[in-house]
This record gives sequence, C-alpha cells and structure tokens, in this order.
Amino acid sequence: MVKIRGIQAFRPKDPEEFSIPPYDVIDEKMEKELKTNPRSSIHVILPEGEGDEIYANAKKEMQKLIDNEIIIQENKRSIYVYRQEALDGSFSQEGLIMGVSIADYKEGHIKKHEHTREKPLKDRTAHIQATKMNTGLVWTTYKANKSIRELIEEIKRQSPDTEFIKFGYKQIIWKTDAEDIISRLKEAFKSKELYIADGHHRAASAAEFQKYMLKNSSESDKANNDANWNYFMIYAASDEQVRILPYNRVVKQLSMPKNKFLGQIMENFNIEILAGKFIPEEKGNIGMFFDGKWYKLAPKKISETKREKRLDVSVLQDQLITPILGIEHIRKNDNIFFIGGISDPSDMESYVTDKGNTLFFSLYPVKMREIEEIADEGKFMPPKSTWFDPKLLSGLLFNPLF
Repeated sequence: MVKIRGIQAFRPKDPEEFSIPPYDVIDEKMEKELKTNPRSSIHVILPEGEGDEIYANAKKEMQKLIDNEIIIQENKRSIYVYRQEALDGSFSQEGLIMGVSIADYKEGHIKKHEHTREKPLKDRTAHIQATKMNTGLVWTTYKANKSIRELIEEIKRQSPDTEFIKFGYKQIIWKTDAEDIISRLKEAFKSKELYIADGHHRAASAAEFQKYMLKNSSESDKANNDANWNYFMIYAASDEQVRILPYNRVVKQLSMPKNKFLGQIMENFNIEILAGKFIPEEKGNIGMFFDGKWYKLAPKKISETKREKRLDVSVLQDQLITPILGIEHIRKNDNIFFIGGISDPSDMESYVTDKGNTLFFSLYPVKMREIEEIADEGKFMPPKSTWFDPKLLSGLLFNPLF
C-alpha cells in the first residue's frame, strides 16, 4: 500500500567522520564534543545560533558541504541496505534506506503511534526549508515478508559500499541502482503498510515541507508528482529486526514521608520487597528502587479495555505517577526525567544513590507487536514509551528535496 523509490542521495566522502547519532538523543556534552570536528554533520544538523539564525546557518553549512565536496551526490537513484552489527556479536539489525511517498503518510498507510509536539515540529520543518534536505532517517517497520527478505539478500551478495565501526557497532551499507531489483522492491511494498518506530517529527516535518512547496511552486511544479519534495527518506526494517529496550522513569524528589508513599502505592499495587536487584522479565511487573531497596510492583487491577492503557508504562502513569506523585504532564514536569536503554540494575541504582534522585522505575519493554496493534487502531502510545536500540546514524545519506 506504499509507494517507494530510490533516492539520488548526497553521501559523505568520509562517513565514519561525518555521521552522528540522531539529533534528538544528542545532549549538550556530546554536541560540544562532536562540534570539535569541522567535518562532522553536526554543524548542519544542529547548527549554532539563536532563533532564525539557526536555520540560516544550517543553509550556509549545507552549501559549504556541497561546495567543498565533503558530500557528493550520487549519479542515479538507488536503494540501500543499512546493517548494524554489535562488535561482540550479540545483536544485528538491517533495513532498506529509500524514498516513500508523502501521500501514503497523509492517507494513513504509514502509521503513527506517537503524538507530535508543536515546537520540535516547527524546528524540523524550518530546518528542511533551509537545507532542502532530509538529513535524518525516519525509522519504519513492516510485517516480516519473505520476498523483501530475499531481495535484501540479493543486494548483499555484492561487496559493501561502506563499512566502518562507530558507537560500538559495525556500520555497513550496500547500494543498488539495478532497475530490476528496485522494480521488484516497489512491487513488494505495494501490498505493505509501514509503522513509524522512531522519527515521528521528521516524518511530519516532511509533510509540512510538502505543504510549503505546494504554496510556493509554479503550477507545472505542483503538477509534478515525481518531484523530490513529494517523498521523504526512510529506513524500513522487518518488525522481526527491531530491538526495543526499556524507557525508564526517574523521579527527583518525593513530597511526602516514605511510609505514606508506600501506603498509597499498596492501594493499587501488590508490593514485594526484594533482597537483591530486580529487572522486570515479563509484562505486568514494574521495578522500583527506593530508599536503598528494590521493590516489585504488580497492579492489583487493570480495568481499562483500551490497548494503549494496558501497557505497563500507562499503568505506572495512571495508577502511581499521576495520582500519587502528582505528575500529570511528564514532558513538562521538571521532577521527572527518562532514561532509555540501560539494563544493568547497578546503573539504575546509581541515579538514586550517586545522583541525588529519589525513585527509579524500571519497566519491561514494549513489544513491536503492541505498537503495531495500537497504531492499527489509530491510537497513540504514552510519551516516552519506547527506546529503539541501536540508534540509526544520521549523515550516512542526505536526501535532496529540490
């Protein structure tokens, strides 16, 4: 049900030096470190400046990259296989980098599970308007498909186009511009729907940019359905390839005595005090590190029939964080923050014992099938529900929209 095609990408001469993590997981410390490298994509993806100056600088930096041939445009539209392999052999994932029609996004064939917020949407839309490029990947999944799997393997029979090690993973890219393979991929995806795993704001900003172009283009350009701005760049992987890690919660301060807090929790949860460390190994169990001890919390009752409300992250929010801690809007409350991807209980404990916080909640990760089911119903996950790992690098390919 989706229309895909190759992209005539701009690629860096030195992808190892140029590539960075997605902009929305880069903290101030990492940003400062990355910006010590003058040939990093950080300068165009997160440029210096304030207000509109940011986007003017993004435009200048992009032009410098092109003029100085730090990035060079491919001669033909291609589709790419992007694979990441853990150096210890513990995990690997791979998917296709290509273009997909914005019409499919608007018509609901590319399904969402997360609300977008106005501020980051405006930021990424302004960034696209300035650079005329997709600089990051929208991570999508599709339900496992034998035909697509065989085509990926066919592309991988040739030698990799790019191969380097960064951020603990071997990063490998194969490229094909073979019309036969691309044609068969197009046919295979005609019957598939896509699910956005990560990159909701990048997808939404591409749709906003299309609106902008429709308002500011000639009649002949508007009628050109093949125009680059009618497509955006995605990474599409089988749902069997995806690894989701817990997205845990840390509460800074508790505004009530310890015994009162535990007493209120017991109204909604069965509580077990544990002698050792605890990581939830199944849905329906929540770990809590508090006052030097690990607790296992199991909800006494889940009355909700809505699928998205039966997630552990929703149960924790609706039965503890909001009614007991008084934290209703988790994105706007400074008393709570989120830690994605860590699995060592000692690391979790350190957020309380070493960093001055009060509570650490450890959650069992959401499954991809749950995300698909919720998206199929047109519903949305709670904020900060999923941490996809490893992150896809930005700067491997830029997709021109001009």
